[in-house]
Amino acid sequence: MIRFAAVLLAAALCIGCVTFAAGSETKETLRVGLFYGSTALPGANLENSVGSGYRFGWYDDDLTFHQLGSSSETQISVVKTQNVTLSGGNYVDGTGSVTVGCFHLQLPTSYATFEEAQAAASTVSNGFPAWVEGTYYVRVGAYTSKEEALSAQTALGLSNATVVGTSGYAVTVVVTKTGKPIFQFDGGQGYSLGIQPGLDDSVKTVTWFKGYRYYGGFQYRRSGGNITVINIVDLEDYIKGVLPYEMNNTWPLEALKAQAVCARTYAATISSSHASSGFDVCNNTHCQMYQGLNLANDRTDQAVEETAGEYVRYQGKPAVTYYSASDGGATEDVRNIWDSTANLPHLKGGIDPYEADLADSISQYNWSVTVSKSEIASKLQSKGYNCGTIVDAYVAELSETGNPKTVTFVDSNGKKWSFGPETLRIWFSLRSNRFTVGGGSGSNSYYVNGTSDTLSSVSGAYVVNGDGTVSAISGTPYVATSSGTEILGSSSSTSSGSSVTFTGSGYGHNVGMSQQGARAMALRGMDYIDILTFYFTDVTVG
Repeated sequence: MIRFAAVLLAAALCIGCVTFAAGSETKETLRVGLFYGSTALPGANLENSVGSGYRFGWYDDDLTFHQLGSSSETQISVVKTQNVTLSGGNYVDGTGSVTVGCFHLQLPTSYATFEEAQAAASTVSNGFPAWVEGTYYVRVGAYTSKEEALSAQTALGLSNATVVGTSGYAVTVVVTKTGKPIFQFDGGQGYSLGIQPGLDDSVKTVTWFKGYRYYGGFQYRRSGGNITVINIVDLEDYIKGVLPYEMNNTWPLEALKAQAVCARTYAATISSSHASSGFDVCNNTHCQMYQGLNLANDRTDQAVEETAGEYVRYQGKPAVTYYSASDGGATEDVRNIWDSTANLPHLKGGIDPYEADLADSISQYNWSVTVSKSEIASKLQSKGYNCGTIVDAYVAELSETGNPKTVTFVDSNGKKWSFGPETLRIWFSLRSNRFTVGGGSGSNSYYVNGTSDTLSSVSGAYVVNGDGTVSAISGTPYVATSSGTEILGSSSSTSSGSSVTFTGSGYGHNVGMSQQGARAMALRGMDYIDILTFYFTDVTVG
């Protein structure tokens, strides 16, 4: 079985979710959103895994790091400049064992460098350097209210200090377990805190964050609320963190290499989906699963390293490389799944003869989902369709690879509504876009070669042409049945039943590379270029 998100990706990716910049080369460094939007954090903990200490600064538009200062602490947290508490090892809103407040005492002198401010701060109890839009100050304490700060001012004898808060863009770096501030960063709207693990670049650092290990640095963006956490990471290191979450790390090396090239090319063609949040790609199935190095091993790293810098190319430019868990025996043209006008000629459907090698070992490879007709009617009504009782459902048109291209529902008033397979996959939680439609108490009756033999399904059927060649059924062919002439693949058998059954194979959207098919091809001795050029039409790899 495909581990973790390989299955989830297959079910979730869609052309409407992300946008693409076909032909663009990816940056050498990526900004990966780890927590953002509804998942943004009040506080984010870091702990050194490889390397020691941290450098503080900011990243410019080219993702070059500009250092302001550093700390030898090995466990730090970045918290929003509102009152937060340490609870269960994380900084949160609410109550906890350690509180970091958002009011401070600021001394009157400003400084030109971090080192000068840090030296001055060391002479004051609970003092720390703060960088406020280009100027360094010394601030003292982290109090939950102005009154608490004024009381501390008297107790400390800091009559020349001023009680200050911060802007909604500011964050504070604290020692995780004690909550002691060691640096505060307020870059206004123009700059966000960047943290580079390690005190220098002598070692390649690895950092623990939220239970996962990451290469690279981190950026913390804030605009009044919680903190967006972004991993700033080299492209090849990013792929090392994607590969073992998109394909089982024990699979054949050539399959892993195919997945590595797919993932790299996919990252190269995604554009601006998350630009408003300040990063290039997210870390979940909306883009690609990326959770760092926990599942990486020598095998997955080897697959990335042996394909470093390689892309799937169509007419010389990086192509859009969709992939899914399992195609069930045939991939599908992208135009039949997401966008009938999509100009992506390398994403054509084709019969897959390889996946069958593994079908018996793939959980739920063959599947069925039964949906009541009342549920179908409710779904249509919830989408704004004025339908009555559903009395019939059938595949009205097949694709060239035998997958449903259009499915039609009919109500008791004779009204018809037709939908593509991807819509139904999402609506009714179908496992793939390769399925047939049946139900009720009747059965299909498609007569074969003028005999009394019949087929119960024509999904994936072939015809013998006049010249003796064999090809998959395409277009909208008709067939003579016991009751007249019908569209091949349709069924009027559901009218007498109370439900509709979708019966299919595979798991995912059926566009592009099948991960199980890649595995099967590798087990047959084929290499990653064989795999990629089979699943993507008229492409090169390099």
